[in-house]
Amino acid sequence: MGKRRLPRLIFRWNRTAVAERNKPMNDRRLFLKNGLLALVGIAGIAAGGKAEAAQGKRFGMIIDINRCTGCQSCVIACKAQNKTATDKFNTKVLSVEDGNYPDVRVVFTPVQCNQCVNPPCVPACPINATFKLPNGIVVTDWNKCEGIGACVPACPYEARFLDNRFSNKVDKCDFCVNRLEKGLLPACVEACEANARIFGDMNAPEGEFAEYLKRKDLNVHKPELKIKTSILYVSSRSSKRGGSL
Repeated sequence: MGKRRLPRLIFRWNRTAVAERNKPMNDRRLFLKNGLLALVGIAGIAAGGKAEAAQGKRFGMIIDINRCTGCQSCVIACKAQNKTATDKFNTKVLSVEDGNYPDVRVVFTPVQCNQCVNPPCVPACPINATFKLPNGIVVTDWNKCEGIGACVPACPYEARFLDNRFSNKVDKCDFCVNRLEKGLLPACVEACEANARIFGDMNAPEGEFAEYLKRKDLNVHKPELKIKTSILYVSSRSSKRGGSL
């Protein structure tokens, strides 16, 4: 009797587990489709459990390569949060071998949508489905997106992709806007045990984020493009080539 019942219990648990795993994805899809107009008043960073109005905020992230261990926790957390398509990721961690044997090391660089100040993807969209919010986050309105895909090659960071599960609508990192609305940090920031990702308001920085903004060694990914972004990097202090930016 016990052996006959066990598979049924496992089946019920698995079905519940699948629903729970899909919940973040469904929440975000609905948010992208229906909630973009509310984003102008999106909640601020978690502070004592209370959300703050985001008017006048400009969200940004600083990534300290010296702290990054390449553990992939941010990649896993992002995947779990957003349930992106197979082999598609909103954030990745690049690794570059630096130096010459025997003085060699690996430099890790997390990359994602850089939330450009003047994003090239925005004018590339012929139907205005992608745009930048007053808080600096670049988003895609899934109500408007028709899967044309013109914005994908326009991104110099290769951070956008077509999701064939949803009529080729475009997906990318958006700083977890659905989490920000609830006063939470982006999933990748929360998951980083090394504290390599520091998130905050560039217009009114506080704490460690404010201290990092004062640094003189901040740089952007692919600096040769001369694009201003809302994600800044602290280059590897011991790299022979200045890191993998």
